[in-house]
Order: sequence, then structure tokens, then C-alpha cells
Amino acid sequence: MNNDLQTDEYGISISREITVCRNMIERQRKHLIRFEKQYGFFTEEVVKKESLKIETKTRDIDQWRNEYEGLLAWQQRLREYEEAYKALRR
Repeated sequence: MNNDLQTDEYGISISREITVCRNMIERQRKHLIRFEKQYGFFTEEVVKKESLKIETKTRDIDQWRNEYEGLLAWQQRLREYEEAYKALRR
């Protein structure tokens, strides 16, 4: 297989993964905004404080924190793919 062709295929695959990451990041952000509007707190406040006085179920707070952790994971994955894509194009 031609090296240029192989590089193009890698580039296309990485581009797809970058798109998936961006879509998931947007989805995670929308979920976080929904929680923020519902409870009147910023995500950073909820994540940093274990005992926030929110009239809600613990399950909602756990889900909120999980959504935030998911956002961080997708952002990290996006950075890694973007770095790989840059390295491939050099």
C-alpha cells in the first residue's frame, strides 16, 4: 500500500474521530446546562463541593458529576486526536 494513501486513510479516520468528539462534547455541555438551569448552580460549584444544599436527589447530583467527568474525558480525547492529526500532517 502506498504510504500517501495510508496517511490519507489515517487522516480521514482521525478526522471522523475528531467530529465524534466534538459532537459528544456539545452533547455533554447541553446536559450540564440543563442541570445548571434546573438547580440554579454552576457545574463547577457542584463538582467542587461535596455537600451542596440542593433540594434534589443524590442521583441527580451523581449524574451531574458523571456528565462533567464525561465532558472532561471527551475533551482530553479530542486533544489527543487533534495532536495525532497535526503530527500526521507534518
